[in-house]
Amino acid sequence: MKIDEFRKMAGDIKILDKTAEREIYSHDIGELPPIITKMLFKTLPDLVIQPKTADEVKRVVEYAGKLGIPVVTRGAASWGFGGVIPANSGIVIDLSPFRKILSLDTDQKTVTVEAGARWGDIDTVAKKKGLCLMTYPSSKFSTVGGWISTGGYAINSYKYGHISRQIVSLTVITGTGEVKKLSPADGEFNYFVSTEGEFGIVVEATIKLRDIPPGSYPHLLYFASDEAAFQFIRRLVVSSVSQQFQPNTIRFLDESHVEDTNKIMRTGIFKKSPAVLVEFGSPDEERNFNEYLTRDKNLEEAPGYVANYLWNERLFGMKTKRLGPTILASEIVIPLEKAAAYIGKAKNIGKNFGVEVCIDSYIIDSRKALIMATFLCDSRKRKYYMNVPLVAMLTRAAVSMGAEPYGLGLWNSAFINDLYGKEKRRELKAFKARVDPYNIFNPGKAFSLRPKGLSGIIFRPSVFRPLTKLLVITSPVIGKFVTVVLGKDKKIDSLNYELSIHACAKCGNCMAVCPAYLVTNNEEVTAKGKIAIARKLLDGRAVTTEEADAVFMCMRCKACEDVCQTNLDLMKLWEALEKRIEAKFGRPVQQVEQFLTDVDASKEYWSMIDRNN
Repeated sequence: MKIDEFRKMAGDIKILDKTAEREIYSHDIGELPPIITKMLFKTLPDLVIQPKTADEVKRVVEYAGKLGIPVVTRGAASWGFGGVIPANSGIVIDLSPFRKILSLDTDQKTVTVEAGARWGDIDTVAKKKGLCLMTYPSSKFSTVGGWISTGGYAINSYKYGHISRQIVSLTVITGTGEVKKLSPADGEFNYFVSTEGEFGIVVEATIKLRDIPPGSYPHLLYFASDEAAFQFIRRLVVSSVSQQFQPNTIRFLDESHVEDTNKIMRTGIFKKSPAVLVEFGSPDEERNFNEYLTRDKNLEEAPGYVANYLWNERLFGMKTKRLGPTILASEIVIPLEKAAAYIGKAKNIGKNFGVEVCIDSYIIDSRKALIMATFLCDSRKRKYYMNVPLVAMLTRAAVSMGAEPYGLGLWNSAFINDLYGKEKRRELKAFKARVDPYNIFNPGKAFSLRPKGLSGIIFRPSVFRPLTKLLVITSPVIGKFVTVVLGKDKKIDSLNYELSIHACAKCGNCMAVCPAYLVTNNEEVTAKGKIAIARKLLDGRAVTTEEADAVFMCMRCKACEDVCQTNLDLMKLWEALEKRIEAKFGRPVQQVEQFLTDVDASKEYWSMIDRNN
């Protein structure tokens, strides 16, 4: 009844309510067995709202507050820990189409955007004015609001710091419908950064830009061990000040990560050893760094073209998924001096379970490193039910060494005490009660009322922490038993139709560049959406006529293929999928003709063409 009442109040605000449409919004890029998710949470939203203006967002929040309906905000859903997944149904506010670049001030070097704007679009527009981004996430196709709300560290963070340091102002809407424009000088500003939409919805942001640097100068250095690599990094961060160079990025990749890159490329240009990638933006810093390197005769440097290739591939960190076809990850922030020891511990835990843990790390500053520990597996196999808890075990091993989780979402919510101290938690909960008195934002997650039932028990820190600790301690026994019974996870050499569908990273890159999505705002027409439909066919689940029609709404522009994280041959995949759909449903000729007419008449489509030319 509450949902019916909400519909009446919403008026002309766009609502998606078909089951197939809502299913897309019940997951992010994470891939948990459906039986686990359904057993713990109600992840299927009752409605999905696509607002056109901030005023519509405000109205939705006010209506939801009056009726006590849960609200979850979603961008491109390119983070895998459940921050955008409903815990108790309710309404998902989809800000992905809310993506305008509102203004660019070349004098102040700032840009103002809607929350759904993509980092890549901002960079494209800014570069035409001689400017570019300071920092950006490892997916330039994620949304501004999403990264501000859930992350903030990635490429160029070593030089320019957390994303909060580049924000001039944020416009947010609280749980009471109040609109606030905040600058870093405001006392409430930090409550809305990296807190995953618990306190309000970011609808607009003004971000600092920088001049386009004179050039890009990457270096790739090889080391005999992980410890040797981090010893070099610790020396580097101390020496950079006195030696007059400061890298934009310092990135560590372990031996497994480097070797996987060789496998994907089907070449051997990378040495199989731990490596450190360092990138500079000025010739002066490049010269000073080269002088610094000549003083250490024991350093081994890769050829320049190898370093350039790896630097240019920085936005495709999930390409290794094509060797999986599933990838799982733990993300933590750890003291720099503990990084190498944690990596060794993580690899041993993975080895016990018959998986190879790969490490990709961005150095945040002179004290901390962001570490992504990933491993390949196969969600189609029974062993996957033991692979999933391994993520929590890796995170638990890290926090026992002084680390903190890089965000909470649903699946890390039990680690809240490791992210925030007791006083900070009390402060945040008090602020939550003030700005979200109806507890509508992300209920069942970090600062709101905890979920009831089985999930409330499992994710209670007092239960989850000792349970994962026990799993870590007993992993040599349990892991080896599981491996003997169910076997090791083996890497894939090539992709057929079925494996290609499972290898999709669900990263949302395709959404950012898809003209069909720009016109329809329907995720089903994107590569990500079509692959979801293909998986339903493979699994023998029902596919609706509307879903079948969406498969044919395609410009064949290859934009999705160009930005695909896992480098899938999508054009061939679409041909095969269309044949299967046409055999079952027929080809929707009239709908396709209308779609092409709508594209041709779309101002947004032609604006995208102009922006990218």
